[in-house]
Amino acid sequence: MKYQELKKEFSWNEALSYFKDNLLSFPKNSDTALVRFDMNYDKISYSFYELYNKSSRLAGFMQGLGVKKGDVISVLASKKAEQPIILLATWMIGAIYQPLFTAFGPLAIEIRTRDVKPKIIFAQEDQIQKLERFNLTIITFPGKTSNSLSFDDAISSEPIKNPNRPSLDDTAILIYTSGTTGKPKGALVSFRLLLNTYVYMKYGIGLKEDDVFWNPADPGWAYGLYYGLIGPLLFGKTIFFLDKPFDPEDTLKFLEDNKITNLAFAPTAYRIIAGKIRDPKKYNLKIRRASSAGEPLNPEIIKWFNTNYGITIKDHYGQSEVGMVVYNGWGYEAETKPGSMGLPAPGYEITTIDEVIAVNSKSEGFCFKGYLADEERTKNVFKGDWYLTGDMAKIDDEGYFWFIGRQDDVVKVSGYRVGPFEIESALITHPSVLETAVVPVDDPVRGHVFKAFVVLKQGYSPSDELAKELLDLVRENYSKHVHLHEIKFVDSLPKTESGKIQRFKLKTM
Repeated sequence: MKYQELKKEFSWNEALSYFKDNLLSFPKNSDTALVRFDMNYDKISYSFYELYNKSSRLAGFMQGLGVKKGDVISVLASKKAEQPIILLATWMIGAIYQPLFTAFGPLAIEIRTRDVKPKIIFAQEDQIQKLERFNLTIITFPGKTSNSLSFDDAISSEPIKNPNRPSLDDTAILIYTSGTTGKPKGALVSFRLLLNTYVYMKYGIGLKEDDVFWNPADPGWAYGLYYGLIGPLLFGKTIFFLDKPFDPEDTLKFLEDNKITNLAFAPTAYRIIAGKIRDPKKYNLKIRRASSAGEPLNPEIIKWFNTNYGITIKDHYGQSEVGMVVYNGWGYEAETKPGSMGLPAPGYEITTIDEVIAVNSKSEGFCFKGYLADEERTKNVFKGDWYLTGDMAKIDDEGYFWFIGRQDDVVKVSGYRVGPFEIESALITHPSVLETAVVPVDDPVRGHVFKAFVVLKQGYSPSDELAKELLDLVRENYSKHVHLHEIKFVDSLPKTESGKIQRFKLKTM
């Protein structure tokens, strides 16, 4: 179906009817629900029935501890088989699921548990020392410590009686934003997220009956949780967890070995694969559809994958607060314009207000309920019925969105409004550049100029000559008016745990 036809004909009743009057009507059959590989590629797997049974028993145990509707349940773990069990058990009670990264230290955990104290925190065993300062009920896996309860004991309990049947406006998730521009804030997300997930998996990801789908993003951040864990559960697809640090060779081998046909990944990962893989033809990939979300994907990286694997990567846009709302979708016919964010998702009204991307909150799929314990910040991101994302874009004559940058990063240079993304896209075309981030710097004459931080590929060394070459590249291939004044070579860029570049930290360097 063509995009314009879909936009005209789409009704949220399609998504609502999928859930058969119960938002928790996940499959309960013998098909494989989860396959998790550890550092040594040893694997564990669960069927949908096993997943449901364990979740029901865990919910019964948690209920016995006094957990009730509206309580927060936190999870400090990395791609563990226990996570979907905890998620479903939490929802069966009517409690709120809160993901935490294992990369967080005690202070980061404290910030995210200060606004509301979790009723229980689940933690993998090697994370327990981070929780010593907190007076919390802790359940650990795979074993137990002297200060914790045992997960294995918990799932040996009696199943929950009368599981909760949530309404669309009940709170499902508390997720702290990744802090690309400052202090993290706790976003409250309702069960309308499931409607958003249905639409995105079908029309954005373009999930088909015969697809083997993999989203390697960590379920500690929104894209991994919403569309790497919840999305496959909704559609009866296997969740794949590869629980080891990212490595480009390992990733391509995993794609080949598991015959993945549909891939969704972070731009950072695509960039590193393109920058470090020396023999792409070594891997026989079966991917038919690939998607990218988290930050805009530079056109040069899209070109590399197309040249080497015949894979088109389609760029998608969303936020923790609202899910995915603008994309080059795989589930309909539409022109893909390289470098564009795409078109508004079916069922959503998206526009720009003063060039800031705005989402109409009256949509059935709008899932953001506000920031926890921060009414002022919540009020500031709404203008009437419109939620303001803080990301800036232009809309062309055909309705396509073109990313400019975060509102905090876009500045005027000699009267022109300029964002870092296009400068970064120019820099990354140079064969020496692995990654780059560009930030504005105050200038008394022009208002602002730009400074680029550059990570080089192996085999290249920093030099004044290379810096000049990069500066000339931007001036000649992008524009002189952006006034990129300085190149600083660095070993790495500061990033959130989800892989997004923290430009606000670079501004102080």
